[in-house]
Amino acid sequence: MIEICEVTKKYGDFTAIDKISFKVENSSIVGLAGYNGAGKTTLLRVVAGVFRAQEGKVLLDGADAYDNDKERKDLFYLADDMWYAMSATGKSAAKYYSTYYPNFDMDVFLNICKIFGIDEKKRIRALSKGMTKQISIAIAFASKPKYLLIDETFDGLDPQKKVLLKKIMAEYIQETKASVIITSHDLAEISSICDYVILLNGKRVQLSCPIGEVSKNFRRVTASFKEDVTKNLFEGINYRSLKMDGKQAVIVVYGTIENELKKLEEKGGTIKKAEELTLEEVFMEQLEENEEEVANLFSKNKKKGTA
Repeated sequence: MIEICEVTKKYGDFTAIDKISFKVENSSIVGLAGYNGAGKTTLLRVVAGVFRAQEGKVLLDGADAYDNDKERKDLFYLADDMWYAMSATGKSAAKYYSTYYPNFDMDVFLNICKIFGIDEKKRIRALSKGMTKQISIAIAFASKPKYLLIDETFDGLDPQKKVLLKKIMAEYIQETKASVIITSHDLAEISSICDYVILLNGKRVQLSCPIGEVSKNFRRVTASFKEDVTKNLFEGINYRSLKMDGKQAVIVVYGTIENELKKLEEKGGTIKKAEELTLEEVFMEQLEENEEEVANLFSKNKKKGTA
């Protein structure tokens, strides 16, 4: 199990992640989602022991992850930009990693390369980004770690390779009971493979719940009222976004949905529709605060005479 306990990481005066806490149980995959710069990669590097947190700690089966060679031999961090020597081939890179990971299985490496259709004898520098990622994936799983961290998991992979990776990951977890953290911009892929999702926003955890409960905790509600609605009407209701049009409102509520719907009805609303949100829609709700500025971006410039 991986335990992330109140972890804060700063670069000088800049706080990259602030008091992040969650657990990754054995035989489970946690998906980290968030904007560019939300702190996903920084968090993985802290978990991997590459960086030391200013506050908090990371525990691997109860042992501190930082500066712990014994536990780190059971952890593999597959970075988005894995470094390889100029002359390295896939196979020579695998042999290099086998000197560090005692459970490294060369047969697993070769078999995954075969599944992906990758020639392990070719120089890595001559391969495309996607093919290089596949070599890295083969090395990661061949290392047989108890704790596996994969940054930008599906980046550079075509749809067929994404399916293969998910099958490999599911088989690996079933066999080894590993604890896995992945990051990805592809929220549909996170939904299809992860047990749990962590949404980072503003350096902190914005959402933390099992994948199956994401939709249960959010609804896009269309409600009508007897009078024209104003924003003040919705005080006391937990909502992420609100759009008003005369006597009708479309509002994204969250939390205990039954309670929020009851509040709307108590305020005189008639519920016309209450739709579940997908993980991607929940993520996109975080952008709502910027929509008005984007919509008026060039008109504002025109008014200033700068267009």
